[in-house]
Amino acid sequence: MSIFANLDNSNNNLLLNDLENRFGDIYTIRIKALDNDENLFAFLLEKSKYSDTFKAYFFKQAANNLIFLKDEFLKFLNLRLLSNSYTACANYIGLSFEKKQEKFIKTDGDVVLNFPFKDGVIKGGQTKDEQKLNEVFLNNILAKDEIDVLFTPKVISHFELISQQNSNQNSNQNSDYENLLQVLQNENPNLLIKGNNLIALHTLKYYLQQRKQKVKLIYIDPPYNTGNDSFNYNDKFNHSTWLCFMKNRLEIAKQLLSDDGVIFIQCDDNEQAYLKVLCDEIFGRENFESCITHIVKPEGRMYGNISKTHEYILIYSNNYINVEFKEIKKEKAEFKYKDNLGGFNLKNLENGNFQEFNETNRPNLRYPFFVNVNEVDKDGFMKVYTENINNLLTEVFPTTNNNFNYVWRWGKEKSKNEIFNLVATKNKDKISIFQKTRSDTTKAKSLFYEKEMITNKGTTELKELGFNKSEFKTPKPEALLQRIIEISTNENDLVLDFFAGSGTTLAVAHKMKRRYIGVEQMDYIQTITKQRLAKVIDGEQGGISKSINWQGGGNFVYIELAELNAKFKQKINAVNDYNEFMLLAKNLDSKAFLNYKLDNKNITEIISSDEFKNLNLDKQKQMLIACLDANMDYIPLQEIDDENYKFDAQVKQLNNAFYKINN
Repeated sequence: MSIFANLDNSNNNLLLNDLENRFGDIYTIRIKALDNDENLFAFLLEKSKYSDTFKAYFFKQAANNLIFLKDEFLKFLNLRLLSNSYTACANYIGLSFEKKQEKFIKTDGDVVLNFPFKDGVIKGGQTKDEQKLNEVFLNNILAKDEIDVLFTPKVISHFELISQQNSNQNSNQNSDYENLLQVLQNENPNLLIKGNNLIALHTLKYYLQQRKQKVKLIYIDPPYNTGNDSFNYNDKFNHSTWLCFMKNRLEIAKQLLSDDGVIFIQCDDNEQAYLKVLCDEIFGRENFESCITHIVKPEGRMYGNISKTHEYILIYSNNYINVEFKEIKKEKAEFKYKDNLGGFNLKNLENGNFQEFNETNRPNLRYPFFVNVNEVDKDGFMKVYTENINNLLTEVFPTTNNNFNYVWRWGKEKSKNEIFNLVATKNKDKISIFQKTRSDTTKAKSLFYEKEMITNKGTTELKELGFNKSEFKTPKPEALLQRIIEISTNENDLVLDFFAGSGTTLAVAHKMKRRYIGVEQMDYIQTITKQRLAKVIDGEQGGISKSINWQGGGNFVYIELAELNAKFKQKINAVNDYNEFMLLAKNLDSKAFLNYKLDNKNITEIISSDEFKNLNLDKQKQMLIACLDANMDYIPLQEIDDENYKFDAQVKQLNNAFYKINN
């Protein structure tokens, strides 16, 4: 048997073997479960080597009693592949019914998206070297313990405070530490985080809980699953894997949002329809705000039968009742009339939605105004009153027809307080009441077409900052993020982008005086993202800087999740020949966390085997990475005091300040 065989199997098969040895085939076991067989229950609970596992998976405690989770047990029996990587739906992608994976679309009930691996977690490698065949799928039930470990908050191994002071390099190491400690203890700093974004999001959940913070706006520009993205993510996920990848991240992202928070998700038509249904399930269909059409290349992308000019931005609120987007400045506000307060236009005070708002359901909004028809100014307007002075004025009610009696948009009290903003006009025998509108703003439209928002503008902005890098062929322009941030947030609100890329979201948030958190795994976070934000602090004049009179200032904290196996994976991927594997093996055996399915074999023994030697270099790397425990790519916070990791006192103190421990 191959020394790697056990890496593709799970001890969960042994659970099934024990059941079959005691009761017979799967069909017999299923009948016993349906009949609530006492012998089956007794077996599941008896003190055997798997009793704790059976008890945890298939029973729950209630009022000192155990309740058998029959549906979970039957699902367990139905699965053909019983391992941590199994999926309850192996070959079907489609709409399902009542949020149950076994029932596909019917004519009523809740409709949700169903796909393979939906019942699990994909950590999601984000480098070219981590191909999809190495992705780790963990089932929510059978791999719960592993998932719990995966999602625990992680140690922060590196802290760096970036401000105008230290960018001038006038500080020493001790003062840097003191300044950083003070910022972490006394502020809620802007953060730039290097690490896998799924792990980082769960770490942020703990961080934000400790600081009693929530996120007002999330903007993400994830891989589109095109196989042709310019980002160096592992973008060739198959359809179902990509959906699982997004689902895992959107579920935790929702938990980070405030009650009035919103999320904007950039995508194209490769996955837009499926992503929309997935988001309906996660955020609630009632919380869908809009699907923005974003013109990214007016001349079109010259491939396929239709030249694509646009992408999409899906917008969801955490709770639509609490969300109200702000208006944007009109390109050119023109007013037809003018009075002593300035220019104005007219808007009929009658509520035009008479089927929803009429005298039947809004009787308080139907009341009379009074007008002196003989008092007309040069524009043809008559003065409006809320009381009939000396019973000499003409009474004006909203429109009356056979079906509905119209109402006003304003209540009587508001009309009294703003009577100076009301005028009347007469057309033949009909008198109408109008509101003077003076606003130079309007609601954002569902089409973003401005030339400042096209992709080429974002590319130019990066080049002007000195970043002429191939990693970003289609960076988002700052004007796009300015529009999103200005309609959905206020100053000091918290903005999150966990696909930070070149840092456009973070740069714009900084300039607009919002707090922000960015997450990026790729190494260009050091050479591009962090450096771009440092330039923002120093007052760079690219992007939106001149239009908002940006002069620089502020700071952010750059941090890195403490790598363990992630660091060793990088070293494995950097190997060029077999001899380098041998040099690396001793380090892996002594420091790395190995996969528990290796049957006590060490890395040196594996590398020395003929089976390993006969593989090509890429296969050798893949197999060696598979030998590492994926749960230990990063070091859990609870292990910060482990002497094997050698974290010094300053790192521990900074972690305590970061997570508000012992405060």
